[in-house]
Amino acid sequence: MTAERHMFNFMKKFGLLLLFAHFFGFFVFSQKPIRDLKPTVILISLDGFRPDYLEKYQPKTLNDLAKNGVRAKWLIPSFPTKTFPNHYTVATGLFPDNHGIVENNMYDANFDAEFHLDSEEVRKARWWGGEPIWVTAEKQGQRAASYFYPGTEADILGVRPAYFKGYNGRVPNELRVDTILSWLDLPPDKRPTMLTLYFSLIDDAGHEFSGDAVETGYEVQNIDRTIGRLVDGLKRRKIDKQANLIFFSDHGMATYKRRDAIILDEMFDIELAERVFYVGEFVQIFPKDGKEDEIYAAIKLKLPSNAKIYRKSELPARYKFGKHPRVAPLLVLPDEGGIIMTRKAYDQSTKDGGLDKLRGAHGYDNELESMRATFIAHGAAFKRGAVVEPFENIQIYNLMAKILGLSPAKNDGDFERVKIMLR
Repeated sequence: MTAERHMFNFMKKFGLLLLFAHFFGFFVFSQKPIRDLKPTVILISLDGFRPDYLEKYQPKTLNDLAKNGVRAKWLIPSFPTKTFPNHYTVATGLFPDNHGIVENNMYDANFDAEFHLDSEEVRKARWWGGEPIWVTAEKQGQRAASYFYPGTEADILGVRPAYFKGYNGRVPNELRVDTILSWLDLPPDKRPTMLTLYFSLIDDAGHEFSGDAVETGYEVQNIDRTIGRLVDGLKRRKIDKQANLIFFSDHGMATYKRRDAIILDEMFDIELAERVFYVGEFVQIFPKDGKEDEIYAAIKLKLPSNAKIYRKSELPARYKFGKHPRVAPLLVLPDEGGIIMTRKAYDQSTKDGGLDKLRGAHGYDNELESMRATFIAHGAAFKRGAVVEPFENIQIYNLMAKILGLSPAKNDGDFERVKIMLR
């Protein structure tokens, strides 16, 4: 009798599960087709995705989209090869010197404030120059939506996307995709035409294990499955050939070991500096009044050959960087694979036994192969099966504006450089 009761209860629960699965499946897979889609762009950031990952790790969905769309041999990031500067360059078509997001960590003397990725300043419009594509769209009568993208949390020119999410790296990637799809399900008068989506896991793995590690390959496959979820959602809505997907990365990834670090704070008197932003590949020094020459001379004398100290006016012209007032007076830049640390941080790594662990870094010379970025595009506006020569990421803004039928704001790009990709 007891066994029969258990079986009855099991079948009752199982039946409820089947019923739930039936209705859930109906909700997910019986998606109503969208038959009135306007020209639409979904800009998808694959943070830290080096272009050689397509061959090295063979992500099936991305390679299929590249095969049936457009792929650049590689995308040339802007200098410095950091996350916020390059994301905002893609959004505005402006070099960092012209839009003002010159690094992930900045100081502005005009309002005596520091900007860091996890600070409240990120949400203040005063840092964000230029006109990003979501503002261009909203100003010209279209709706924009963003599931994480640098700048979308601020009222730039008094405008935010109609729909946006404040950054939270713990949000599952599947939820990000499903929300993008739900925005496309909105009625035509509320549906966004310019959408952004951001994934960080590949960059996270690259930093922790290096770009050539099995862990990074795993995250490439993980993100590829997530992109497959997006593509499947577009197919269910019958818009997979209409919606224009633009995948890009902000930079690549180089390998380093902390054992080889340059200990910078032992090369000069730190009391001579107002502030120092110690970022391993891109160190900014703000000297106290009258102390720039002294700091410069001290570091130049002791700096090893695999790094250089620059006054901002001495940076190579090809960087197109160094004129904005937020760029520090002195910059210490290691060569590829070099890293700069403080003595305290180095000693902690020694204690932790992490000096010889392979890790990943970016921020170096934007012409290095390891810093190259990725560009793939697929949809109604793009040619099929095309491979184009490398181009600078400032060109993506004009490309999006053209597809959406928008008049672009002033920018540093040239549509003639990229119109070959369009049908």
